[in-house]
Amino acid sequence: MLDSSLRFAPPPRRVPFSLSITSALNPIVQIGFAVFGFSSIFFWVFVANADFSFITFAGAHGRATGTVTRVVDTNAREQRRTIQENHYEYSVAGKPFEGVSYSSGHEVEPGQHVLVEFVEGSPQRSRIAGQRKAIFSPVVTFVIIFPLVGLGFIIGGIRWGSRRARLLRDGVFTTGVLKSKRATNTTVNNRRVFELTFAFTARDGRQSEAKARTSITERLQDEREEPLLYNPDKPEDAVMLDEASSRPQFDESGMLAGRPVAAFFSMILPAIVIAANVLALLAKLG
Repeated sequence: MLDSSLRFAPPPRRVPFSLSITSALNPIVQIGFAVFGFSSIFFWVFVANADFSFITFAGAHGRATGTVTRVVDTNAREQRRTIQENHYEYSVAGKPFEGVSYSSGHEVEPGQHVLVEFVEGSPQRSRIAGQRKAIFSPVVTFVIIFPLVGLGFIIGGIRWGSRRARLLRDGVFTTGVLKSKRATNTTVNNRRVFELTFAFTARDGRQSEAKARTSITERLQDEREEPLLYNPDKPEDAVMLDEASSRPQFDESGMLAGRPVAAFFSMILPAIVIAANVLALLAKLG
């Protein structure tokens, strides 16, 4: 028996902005932002301070004799040795320059003469021969895989939410009967994600299927026939209305009702993550 609140107006329907926001920033996207936000800490700590001089230091190099002015221990370690920040000064064509290179262990001491490599045409870009231009070696870039996983969740979730919003606007309403339920290899919050397949008949008589992937299967199994929306031109493009965190609500005329409170809360985590990464970028550029 269908919920009496599901009285759809004929398409196209107006989708309130707040409902579009909650569809776009659905639970999948929230998980993506949580993963992206946490892992971006490691990105800014390690990858943003990795040495890519094999790319950025390309070109013809000049050489000059420099003098180490001071050596500072950083808070980073490599192979159980403290990474040191080595400050030095040198001159090219009588013009003085200063630079910083990084090394593991006590490779140089203040007052020591060192060989300085610089980019011809940009002599201010330099390094002590054999040392790095940044704290960490490029090996640390492997941590970028974790923000990319989060970004994958975000992109996939937004695409799913946009498709749901489009079908809320233009989709044809019907119901489907559970045909199969298959466990996947994915878990969310220690709950197994299942793929459920529902069979339905399109208005032109075609037999079609709608699939849903969720760890909360109760909402999709509490009725003999579950409500769904499908694209009349492409019935396999369908979405189960109970696949999201809540079923859409309607007013007396059958128009979709907005969810301003839910939209506000759904924007909090993405806003924090985006703002934190923008500030980190500005700090890095500064």
